This record gives sequence, C-alpha cells and structure tokens, in this order.
Amino acid sequence: MPRKAAKRKPERKARIALGPDDAQLVERLAERTGLPPREILERALAAYATAVAPGMTLVPSAAGKPRRGARPRVFVSVEGRPEVEIKQTEFIFGRDPSCDIALDIALVSPRHARVLFRDGEPVFEDLRSQRGTYQHGERIDVKQIRDGDEFDLGGFVPIRFRIAGKAL
Repeated sequence: MPRKAAKRKPERKARIALGPDDAQLVERLAERTGLPPREILERALAAYATAVAPGMTLVPSAAGKPRRGARPRVFVSVEGRPEVEIKQTEFIFGRDPSCDIALDIALVSPRHARVLFRDGEPVFEDLRSQRGTYQHGERIDVKQIRDGDEFDLGGFVPIRFRIAGKAL
C-alpha cells in the first residue's frame, strides 16, 4: 500500500517584536503624523535601506499602486496659478528643475515636498525641507490631503488642493 506524503506546514516568517520604548516612540509618531504605526515602520525601514544600500529597489507603501480606479483625481494650484492634475504616484514640489512643479524661490528646498497615494488617498509629505511646510501656521510633516487644503511651502508659498468632483 502506497504511503501518503506528509503534509508540510508552511514556514512562518520570524516576527520582530518592538521593545516598550520603541513601541512608545512609534505610537507617538503615529499620533503626531496621523499615520498608522505600520506605515511609520515601513517608511523608517525604507529610509534606512536608502541610506545604507543606495540603488536597492524599494517599494514604499505610501507610493504603492492603488486598485485601478480607486484613486481620486487630485489637482493643485501653486500661488494662485492654474491648476495642474497630479497623475503620478509621486509628485514632487521643489526648487530643482527636475521636480514636477519647479519653483525658483529661495525659501523652497530643492526637493521640498511630495504628494503620494496611500490606499488610494492622497497624502502630502514634507521631505525634511530646510524651512518646512505649514498649514494654518502649524508645521506639518505628513498629512492626508482633503479637498480645499492649503499648505505653505517654507511658510510662504501657498499650494492649494482640489479633489475632483468637489467644488472649492
């Protein structure tokens, strides 16, 4: 009589547990940024990998591909200029000519800020710019974009967002 092959259990990946101090830091960052703890850890790991392994292929979760059709149409106006639609998964604002919106203004860093899509929703992120980004006078690092949001690059250059289908 033929013998049955033993079923193999799928191997489990080792889980890494955070110590209490690290977990508390992640929670404080989550409260400050409004991002889920997992997103904070993924971004931290992506930043570390970029620093120690330049050129390594990374897929940051914030720039992940949302389901087809799940992403809203987002438009931006800088300093009251005509709106531009954000079609890329990563849209960069800065002084560098390679940016999607290049601003020849000294208060703006070469790569000042970006818009990403996380779970199909637009997210604004300051890229550790020298003069920061502000909303209603408060410095922001990462913030989900809502229809009508206005941020000030360097505390001086206003950028305003519109989500398609919602009038300002």
